Amino acid sequence: MKLKKLILIGLCLVLAGMLVGCPGEKKQEGPVTIQLWSFTNELEKPIEYFMERHPDIIIEYTIVPSEDYPTKLKPTLKSGENAPDIFTGEAAYIVQFMEAGFYDNLEQDPYNVDASKLLQYTVDIGTNADGNICALSWQATPGAIFYRRSMALEYLGTDDPAEVATYFSTWDKMLDTGRMIKEASGGTVFLIPGIGDLQNMIMAQRSNPWVVDGKLVIDQQMIDFFDVAKQFKDEGLEAQIGQWSPAWFDAMKADSNVFTMLLPTWGLHYVLKPNAPDSSGDWGACAGPYNWYWGGTWLGVYKNSEHKAEAWEFVKMMTLDDEFMTWWAQETGDFLSNTVVVENIKDDFSEEYLGGQNHYQYFYEAAQKIDGSLFSAYDQELNSMYMNQLNLYVEDQVTKEEAIQNFKDEVQNAYPELIVE
Repeated sequence: MKLKKLILIGLCLVLAGMLVGCPGEKKQEGPVTIQLWSFTNELEKPIEYFMERHPDIIIEYTIVPSEDYPTKLKPTLKSGENAPDIFTGEAAYIVQFMEAGFYDNLEQDPYNVDASKLLQYTVDIGTNADGNICALSWQATPGAIFYRRSMALEYLGTDDPAEVATYFSTWDKMLDTGRMIKEASGGTVFLIPGIGDLQNMIMAQRSNPWVVDGKLVIDQQMIDFFDVAKQFKDEGLEAQIGQWSPAWFDAMKADSNVFTMLLPTWGLHYVLKPNAPDSSGDWGACAGPYNWYWGGTWLGVYKNSEHKAEAWEFVKMMTLDDEFMTWWAQETGDFLSNTVVVENIKDDFSEEYLGGQNHYQYFYEAAQKIDGSLFSAYDQELNSMYMNQLNLYVEDQVTKEEAIQNFKDEVQNAYPELIVE
């Protein structure tokens, strides 16, 4: 009788445990909350879209000012204390984040990514030194020469993008176009805001990245550009305006005397439109002497995230979900890295700000020619060092030879492990 009673008590305890859970067992109740960090508010609408379709996942969005973002994010990721499950990386430092091992390998479980429909250069940039895809981008950022249609008609006799592009097809033709406009305007109209606006175009034309096998490589294009930049300055073809300065934003406005702005895809929606609404309809976009790109944002999952599967759902939607990406392109005009979606929608765009031009068609063609292999962890620092010396040369403060040697010395100082000859 006692044995039967003990068995009955044991069964009751087991049933009770099944109902209330075993002591110490953590059970997830309700939606999973994941953290996402970025440096702009760009992902607010995608997060709303995602949570409407995934009521079981809540995304808490932290926006850190772009100038503080890397310095605040790195120690957080290193310590793991309150680290985000998803975080963005800008082109300037995405390689550094990957090399530090902050991003998880998206080619393993639970992700098993298939990135075959994304533009290859965006995949290349999000791939680490071991050949593992760690971050994906929803956008591609080829550059264009945005020109004023009214000035093009006055000085070139046409505002058609294909015809205007012929005036910018080589460095020599760009210089000739600048000279022609300067003469016709009595010296009151400048071809470009400043030398700095040419930086991304020239960087994309190198045959090699800055560093190959631990050795600094100064491509011949970079040496030749000293002379081209000097011509722009000495002949008064640029307005001597620095990028991101108040004068640079003023150069976009309707009453400006600057003919072009050299910007990537995001420059149309996040730079030109908000800063120069008064010049809407007076812009066109055409190709320059080279294919180039500027910036871009990548998304990845933190390697120590406790919610990798849920985090991946958002990254996957942002980059590989055709339905979402079609909506996003139509909502924002942002140019996508997803080639399947781009090929389906590229023929139906008309941008009022560009006088009705289909900018998507142009960017689609330009994006195919971008080479992501030139990208490296050294770019942000070395590009800045190079441009500093270029500007000193243009301003006649150093000779070309001194500028190149100064650049080499600065690189060696900053990176003593590199071979600099």
